[in-house]
This record gives sequence, structure tokens and C-alpha cells, in this order.
Amino acid sequence: MSRSQNPVSGPAPAPLFSRRGFLYLLAVLALLRLVLNCLMPLMDPSEARYALICRIMAESGNYLEPKLIHDGVLMNFEGKPPLSFQAGAVACRVFGTNLFAVRLPSFLFAAGLLAVLYGAVRRIKGESIAQLGVLLTLSSPVFFLYAGMCMTDMALAFCVCSAVFAYMVFDHETVRRNKKLASLGFFASLGVGMLVKGPVAIALAGMPVFLFVLLGNRWRDLKNHAWLLGFAAFFLIAAPWYVLMQRANPDFLHYFFVNENFKRFLFKEYGDQYGSGRETFRGMALIWFLLSNLPAVLLVLIPACSKEGRGKLADLRRKSVLRDDLPLLGFLAITLFWCLTSRVLITYVLPTVPFFSVWLADSLTKWGYAGRDGFRKALRAALPLVWCIVGVAFSLLWVAADRWTDKMPGDFFRDCAALIQNGEFYVYRRTPYSAHFYLGDRVIPHPDEDASVSGPAARPYFLLSRKRDTKKYPLAEPRRVLLENGVWALYALPGDGAEPAASAPEAEQR
Repeated sequence: MSRSQNPVSGPAPAPLFSRRGFLYLLAVLALLRLVLNCLMPLMDPSEARYALICRIMAESGNYLEPKLIHDGVLMNFEGKPPLSFQAGAVACRVFGTNLFAVRLPSFLFAAGLLAVLYGAVRRIKGESIAQLGVLLTLSSPVFFLYAGMCMTDMALAFCVCSAVFAYMVFDHETVRRNKKLASLGFFASLGVGMLVKGPVAIALAGMPVFLFVLLGNRWRDLKNHAWLLGFAAFFLIAAPWYVLMQRANPDFLHYFFVNENFKRFLFKEYGDQYGSGRETFRGMALIWFLLSNLPAVLLVLIPACSKEGRGKLADLRRKSVLRDDLPLLGFLAITLFWCLTSRVLITYVLPTVPFFSVWLADSLTKWGYAGRDGFRKALRAALPLVWCIVGVAFSLLWVAADRWTDKMPGDFFRDCAALIQNGEFYVYRRTPYSAHFYLGDRVIPHPDEDASVSGPAARPYFLLSRKRDTKKYPLAEPRRVLLENGVWALYALPGDGAEPAASAPEAEQR
């Protein structure tokens, strides 16, 4: 055992599940997540925007420059590096442009993260803590949600966690060759992180590792890193795309590094080309951390209910505890880092979920709770219940959101495409990204929000509009409603409003 690991007092507790049972349980959860991936419509604006980028990349064959349609204009998307979009585009080429394809990369990154967590923790702390860490991670509804969304956040979490867990293995190993391999994994993870979201990956993984070295006085161990091969791997992975992108777009590096990775977190107006950032308040990351780690964070109440347990929790303030616990430093450093800015989303603290889960699994084991039969039985019964609740909640969210809000209008757009076989759709006023994804080049967007321009310009086309928009800005000429839900409506052609004959019976039924 490494000098930095505190041995568990007494024999290690038995795992919650046998190895085969554990794999069966993961397979069931993976199947549930994949089914939900195919059913839940895209969520506007962020997920639909990234899905649109994947679609355009797959159709154009341009894997260098991510592009999107913003305010009716096809333009480069320079806010994020391309790896997540490239993975989604490849999936679209293989499986077709659909929900399964654009969401598959996040699912695979989540699976990879859990595999890295399990392998590293099992090697260092044993099977029981590894299983419990994986299951607690999966019990987080936030983690389960973003394991199947077309976003860059799960890919970033994979890179950050892979780097930190690689460093855990590096610190634990005593064989020189194994140390070098773990070190190489650390540098490679950072290189992939640069292609997922940029320098923030280095910051989020580097802070806990730096504190781990500093507090534990591990400076001498740095000589065992694969510095030459590590830096070579980092630059070979990360640098080529940045060089090629800058050659094709001379202003890219300045906008990406200065605006998106510096000004974004310091200034309210940072020159965002694709909308505006969401403002909260400094310290909001702490609330996001607690919400992200529910319900696992409630297990901390178990030791808090006894005097002995409260004493164990109080020991966390000791420097020696921080010095030797890299997962603890991981979720503390990342949370405190994001507390410094007011522009923070819940997805920013997603990497804290695996770190907190591993720390909690390890701590409950050290404190003697994980070895108790009552605790193990209760946990085995509670975790499936949590996942059932999560699955039901997601299904209700899908049903309710598609009918009563404009955040997930995908099913309605699919119905529009099925109803109108030939024809284009003019989206009245603001065009959501999901309309471009579901309806493709049949969408006629417009950047002008003036009703006097929007109304007459929509004459030759079937009209798509939010009901509140047509109520606030009446159409220049009345049109008959062909299809509607709680938020959206599809209107017939101008004049008599007659739809194509082949579609009339279906429209009347609706």
C-alpha cells in the first residue's frame, strides 16, 4: 500500500454485489439510459445547439470547424473545442442523424469515467469501495441526466477525473514502469481535455493534484513522472487542432482564450458571439455541489447522528486528512474554484460527483459503517429505488416538457415534418436550435424580430410559431391551425389556409 493511503482498520468489508451481479446491474442501468436517450426530445437551447453542430459537421464533412446556425446565419462556433462535436458527427455518419447518435458520445464518456473510477479505486482501495463509489456516482440524478445529453460536460468530467485518478495510481504505485504509465495517462487526459473544453480542464484537474503534492510534500516524487513522453503526448493530442483552427480563422485563439476562458468568468459583458452567459452569484457553486451529489450527500448524516460519528467528521479539518485524500481535495478544490465566479452552471461541478462518491465510499468504510449488514442491506435496497424514481421522473419530464414548455419541442417538430411532406417552415420570430436539428434545411429562419417584417415575409411558407408570439404580434393575415400543442402551433399556407390534399385527413384528425 502507498505511503499516502490510510489502511482500513480490520478486514475489508464484502462488496455490495458479486462481480457478475454488479455487471448485470450496470448493464440494466446502461440500457435504461440508452432508452431514455432515444425518447427524450432535445432540450433548447444548449443541447439542441450542440446537436445541430454535430449534424452540420456530419453533413458537411468539415471536422475542423464546428458550425451552427445562429440568428439565421451559418457561422463558426468558436466557444468550444471540437472533440465532443466530432464524436457526435461520427456517430451521425454511422447511425444516422438521430437522438441516439448525437447523445452516444456523452454516454460513452460516462461509461469510460466509471470504468476509470472502478479500475483505479479497486487497484488502490479494494473491490468494495470501488463498487460503492460507482453506485453512488450513478445515484446522482444530475450525473445520470448528463450521461445521456448532447453536451460537452460529461466529456470534460471524464478528462478531469481520468487525470486525477491516474495521479492516484501514480502515487500508489511503487514499480517504476507502472508509475510512468500512470503519469502518461495523466498527461494524455489533460491533452484530451484541451480538445473538449480547453484550459479549464487543466485547471480543474491541476488544482487538486497541486494541493495533493503541496500538502503532502511529495515534490521528490515528481522526478518519477514521464515528463518527456507526457508533454509529447499532451501536445500531440491537443496542439494540431488549435494550430489548424488558427490558420483557418486568424481571430480564433484570441476569442477562445481571452473571451471564452478569461473574460467570461470575470465580466458580465465578455463579447459572447452566441448569446449571453447566465448570471447567478458568487458561491452558487456550493449549492450546485449539494444538488449534484444528492442523494449520496445525505449519507453524511449517518455519522452526524452519533457523537462518535461527529468526531470522525470533525477530523476532516485536520491537515493530515486533506494531505492524503486526493478525491477529497478534488471535490473541495473544484467547488471552491467555481465559487469565485458568479457565472456558473450546475454542469460545471459535474466532476465533483465521482470524487465525492469515492471519498464517501472510502470514509464510510474507514468509519465502519459500510461493513455493517444493516447498512449494506439498506443501501442495496435504496439504490435501485433511487434509479426507478429517476427513470420515472425523466419520463414525466419528457411528457410534460414537450407539451407545456418550449424547452423540448422535438416531438412537435417531428409531427410537423410528418404532416407536411413537401414544403418549408417559416419560424415566426426567434428560431430554436432544435427546429434546425429536426427539420433540417426545410427551416426558413430570420434574424429580424420586427413583426411588420416577419408577417409578410412568412406568406409563401407554412408557419411555425409559439402561441405567445402570434398573440403578442398578430399575423398580417389569419391562418388556419394545422397542428398545435400547449406552446407551439403550425399554420396553413396564406389565403384560404388549405393544406396539401394528401395531408388534409391527417390534419383534420389532429
